[in-house]
Amino acid sequence: MTALTCRAYAKINLTLDIGLPRPDGYHPIRSIMQTIALHDTLTVTLTPRAPGIILEVTGGEADGIPMNASNLVCRAAALLAGPLAGLHILLHKRIPSQAGLGGGSSDAASTLLAVNTLLGLGQSRAQLAKMGASLGADIPFFLTGGTALVEGRGEIVTPLPPLTPRWHFVLAKPPVGVSTAAAYAALDGDSGRIPGAATEAWLNGYQRLTNDFETVIFRENPQIASIAAYFRKTAESGESFTPLLCGSGATVLCRVSTPEKAMQIAEEIRAVHQASVWVTTTQETAQ
Repeated sequence: MTALTCRAYAKINLTLDIGLPRPDGYHPIRSIMQTIALHDTLTVTLTPRAPGIILEVTGGEADGIPMNASNLVCRAAALLAGPLAGLHILLHKRIPSQAGLGGGSSDAASTLLAVNTLLGLGQSRAQLAKMGASLGADIPFFLTGGTALVEGRGEIVTPLPPLTPRWHFVLAKPPVGVSTAAAYAALDGDSGRIPGAATEAWLNGYQRLTNDFETVIFRENPQIASIAAYFRKTAESGESFTPLLCGSGATVLCRVSTPEKAMQIAEEIRAVHQASVWVTTTQETAQ
């Protein structure tokens, strides 16, 4: 085998409870994470006669994506195979950046899996997850996929039973991005904040979608708040469920009961808001 093509699925946080910062500055989290069908595609090709790692990025969400050693894909490949390995990586981007959907981490996880297979390195997923955690907090989850409880800095991943039948979603992202670092800084500036407990409630059978980032992100980003308000109206009319911020934003989702209802709401939000919109479902197949 000299080439391998794989899908890198996006994720959503069905719950996201963010603890107070630790002495080292990191925030412990508890989250129910879920992969969704929206995905990037990677094709990794061995090029033994051309040493180095070459990254090519295409697709509708390719603008602004670096095609050099700073990209998580190149860093993941170099971590596993060394910077002089002969690899050409074609990344087709569908997952938007700074959207809270984990596209960069998912791409890196897929790269680890592909390079491990192509080079016959024999690393287990647990070993790859340990490597990946040094690059990005979400990478260990993407090496598991499906529905999972994620804790700590993201390195503790416990698979959970899949959501059945599949859940359907409409995702909408305004033409803005949210820096994860800025989101945490805003959260820390919210004096008197008490971390949520939605994840524990979920594990006890109460499936309510919540995200500790929502208050500060909606307050500081009117375009994101406006989309959430629109989705909330569809929920109040019985057409959908309570909307949810994806990760630290800027994407907002609403869960709907059928694919037909998802398409209807997607068309409505395209007409009302200047936003990119996707219709998708839960995805239980691991990368």
